[in-house]
Amino acid sequence: MQITASLVNELRQKTGVGMMQCKKALVETDGDMDKAIELLRKQGAAVAAKRADKAAKEGRIYLVETADKAAAFELSCETEPVSNNDDFIALAAMAQKAVETQAIASVDDLKNAVVDGVKVGDRLQDVLVKIQENIDFRKFAEIKKNPNTVFGLYSHMKGKIGVITELAFEGSADEAALKQAAKDIAMQAAAFAPVALNDAAVPQETIDKEREIARAQIENAAKESGKVTKPEFVERQLDGRVAKVLKEIVLEDQEFFMSEKNPKKLSVKAYLQEVVAKQLGLSSLKVVNFIRFERGN
Repeated sequence: MQITASLVNELRQKTGVGMMQCKKALVETDGDMDKAIELLRKQGAAVAAKRADKAAKEGRIYLVETADKAAAFELSCETEPVSNNDDFIALAAMAQKAVETQAIASVDDLKNAVVDGVKVGDRLQDVLVKIQENIDFRKFAEIKKNPNTVFGLYSHMKGKIGVITELAFEGSADEAALKQAAKDIAMQAAAFAPVALNDAAVPQETIDKEREIARAQIENAAKESGKVTKPEFVERQLDGRVAKVLKEIVLEDQEFFMSEKNPKKLSVKAYLQEVVAKQLGLSSLKVVNFIRFERGN
């Protein structure tokens, strides 16, 4: 079959792949458009495999909010300019639409979602072939909305960090004010990188590691001073040092960072209840969930 310029252009329009690659695919498939598209997508998988060892530490975190959920996903790439590429942005928009309109619970669900008749994973392969970089959906998480809750979304440095917070409230208040409070807490999480919402949610391995570090510090200090430290005193020191660390890594225990709104230097938990809840006429206001994604991590 003769491979005409119009046939090559048609394949290019359907896939976004360069003219030479399209012509080569059509030659290999004897002009069969469907087989040529399939071949290019297979080549996209080959590109991904070939570049799998290339660090994909660039890209963006995308945040989505609907009436019944909020979700975050990361679309990664190797170099920063690619994250501004039209094809990369279009792929992200396609994934956002899938999250907005369908039940997505994982990265695999996202790749298998169909938007306007095209599977997200197939479009990803097309972009891989065209851009020739390691591009992939790295992470996905969502929070289902509950009654009397509000979401706060915050994107930092063009998607380098993305945070979603969920606040639960008792009473009635202006929604815009509630969402601003939730966004303030999202900014807190972006800046201070908490690992858990509260003490109970901190992984035991994290606590054990901090106790191990603190014990080594105490023992080294004792050796340098030549003093013998009683075991019960060591345990009290350990408890104090671990408690101090927890205040830094637990979201509700961190000092709320906006000094102009928090002159008393209250914790996030106390600030929401003692300041914001009172201002809004609520009987209760607290953080109940959050997602924090950082690009490349």
